[in-house]
Amino acid sequence: MRHKAAVAVTLALAAAAGQNALLAQGRGGAGERSALEAPAPTGQASVAGRVLDGRTLAPVRAAEVVAISLAGARVAATTDDEGRYLLNRLTPGPWRITASKGGYFTWQLGQRRPFEKPAPIALARSQQLTADIPLSRGGAISGRVYDEFGEAIAGLHVRVYRTRMVKGYRRVEAVGAADLTDDNGAFRVWGLPPGDYYVAASLRVAPVDSIVETTYAPTYFPGTGNLAEAQRIKLALGAEASAVFSLLPVRRVRVSGLVLTSSGAPGNAFLDLESDATELGVPIGTGGVTRSDGTFTIPDVPPGRYTLSAALRGDGPDESSALLPVTVYDDDLEGITLVTGSTATLRGTFAADAGVSRRLPDDLSVTAIAARGAGANTLSSASGTPFELGSLGEPFQLLVEGLPEDWAVKEILVNGLSVIDGPVELGRGEKAEARIMLTDRVTEVAGVVDGPAAGEASVVVFPEESTLWGVRSRYVRLARTDSRGQFRITGLPPGQRYLAIAADYLEEGEHTDPEFLESMRGLAVPFALEEHGKLAVGLRIIER
Repeated sequence: MRHKAAVAVTLALAAAAGQNALLAQGRGGAGERSALEAPAPTGQASVAGRVLDGRTLAPVRAAEVVAISLAGARVAATTDDEGRYLLNRLTPGPWRITASKGGYFTWQLGQRRPFEKPAPIALARSQQLTADIPLSRGGAISGRVYDEFGEAIAGLHVRVYRTRMVKGYRRVEAVGAADLTDDNGAFRVWGLPPGDYYVAASLRVAPVDSIVETTYAPTYFPGTGNLAEAQRIKLALGAEASAVFSLLPVRRVRVSGLVLTSSGAPGNAFLDLESDATELGVPIGTGGVTRSDGTFTIPDVPPGRYTLSAALRGDGPDESSALLPVTVYDDDLEGITLVTGSTATLRGTFAADAGVSRRLPDDLSVTAIAARGAGANTLSSASGTPFELGSLGEPFQLLVEGLPEDWAVKEILVNGLSVIDGPVELGRGEKAEARIMLTDRVTEVAGVVDGPAAGEASVVVFPEESTLWGVRSRYVRLARTDSRGQFRITGLPPGQRYLAIAADYLEEGEHTDPEFLESMRGLAVPFALEEHGKLAVGLRIIER
């Protein structure tokens, strides 16, 4: 009985990622071919077992079990009355194996928690693997959406989202299948793993049967267009929740103006109007091109805050993009003028800090990353010393890559001013000088994690001062423990008070989430780190 109870607890706690993400995995990820194009497998390995209900341990009949190799081969099976399945003729190598059935949420073999992305299962030649797969009943969020007069709205596009950190910024990703409101304004999104969710409704632009899911700006439950003001719905395993709210009235307007080059000539340019929110995982916005006289009109823009950019195209002058923040209200926005200009350049060198006697590391590179938005746009990159970065047309942050573990960046100066923790802003056509100071006298924080699963824990060290938790902060570090639960972090900036925690599980990028860091304050171990300091820290694992 003890063994069976332990299995039941394990199965009840295990959950899979949202249906969309796992179905995408089933269709193939990076480096995979479509299963329709791939040849049938001809190997001798197999995977067999049972699909069981995660709560009752009862067999799940008629569940679909699919194995997809990284080469694109696909093998599928359906469970029998006892929940048994068999996947055979599998070739050696990594395979993703998922189980699914209506009413349950899909689970990938090797997954331990909701939204975890496990590594593929590696099969050896002729291996006969036995693996039981638990499925848990999915939860659902249902409700109704009304207009500002309290009347039901049919045909609204309703989705459920969860937040996650991507490159240091909070983004939302869709979970479960979308639904359209009926004639009573009712919707129901089902098959949801336990978690915290946002519900959003919007009017569709594309036809219902289109693969393009373009929509108007969404209204989040309980009736706001701002994700920061939206109310999260906490959904337990297999639970039902309700969301009833009104759709915000949206009047789409036109944004128009003129693009000029630095000489005053009409600009032949691409226009991009990108939402500052970029909430749906990809930039929200629209674009266009200028007319022959440099004028432009971007129609059907919903209210919101945007960054409008103009990039010259064709054989025009080699000039930087023009950027302008704009706020769209309920009236057309006219008379905007964007002027492009020559780009700046930055020439720099690496230098040793005082007291460094060793030769500076080789093969270092410097990258300028755009400071706006998600900061994912690389403006320029160079290596060696001296190095030179060109095409710098907007504020950016400098990143040094290739440093060995026992080296750190002590300071970055541009035109004599420190920019190590902030963006660099250069004038049009400016030729700036940079000096990057390196040191080999780095701080070290090491220790041992105690508790279950200490050999595979995640250690996060972050400063007490929350203003230092920004994107790509050098004050926030993540480390993994070794098989003995030991960890080591080098190169943290000295002169700060830090907090340290060890968790049995973190989602990718979660250590950069300010909300997560704030929630860990009361559980963290504090310490101070002085110049060249070496500190031992003992941590007790936090089970999440």
